[in-house]
Amino acid sequence: MIRAAICDDEKAMLENLQKHITTEYKKQDIEIGIEQFISGGELLNAHKENAFDVVFLDIDMPEISGFDIAESMNGGENTLIVFVTTHDELVYSSLKFRPFRFIRKAYLESELPETLAAVNAEISKRNAGRKFPMRTKTGEVFLDLGSIEYIEIYGHTLRVSIFGGEPIECYGSLGALEEQLSALDFVRVHKSYLVNLKYIFSIERTQIVLDDKTVIPLSRYKSAEVKAKFKNYLRSVL
Repeated sequence: MIRAAICDDEKAMLENLQKHITTEYKKQDIEIGIEQFISGGELLNAHKENAFDVVFLDIDMPEISGFDIAESMNGGENTLIVFVTTHDELVYSSLKFRPFRFIRKAYLESELPETLAAVNAEISKRNAGRKFPMRTKTGEVFLDLGSIEYIEIYGHTLRVSIFGGEPIECYGSLGALEEQLSALDFVRVHKSYLVNLKYIFSIERTQIVLDDKTVIPLSRYKSAEVKAKFKNYLRSVL
């Protein structure tokens, strides 16, 4: 799940931005959790406790400006900063704070979709080298998410297929893994299979073919969801 924060001193703008972000992510079937802040100080305190993936910041705020908040957050962290403002003339002065994007409030509906697509692509790229813990009979291992082709469950055992390597037998629930990995480019294609979208070569009527020609069954109940998620994935990486 993507963790996002919105900070604006106008409550109406907070609600409007949250509505549009939630709607856009619902279209893409991506889970996002959004926290609202009307105070820059409260945002910084929450961020210190648990850093956000992306922050949508108004620039012109009392007490602490969006620029001051961005400067505090840029201390080597990976949070994406998106400035949201009515002041077009501040675009150039904002660049020294290394914003990921700049959205004009008057053009929110037209500029937000492209921004969110870019956010998704950047987070996916960062997650490609992310380590993920799995339990095996000899102890815990940490697997590179980008190297996992698919995960299959049979009985009470998970078989994790690794690109270019030998499969690893692990323990756990496929349902729990689906919940954890659905926002990280994995999709449940069948009751017994969770697949990394990165390795899909083709989606056919009753099966999915991976880049290495592995064939995985596709549930007809999952077909529409899988196609939609794969389309969104392609949009985020192309």
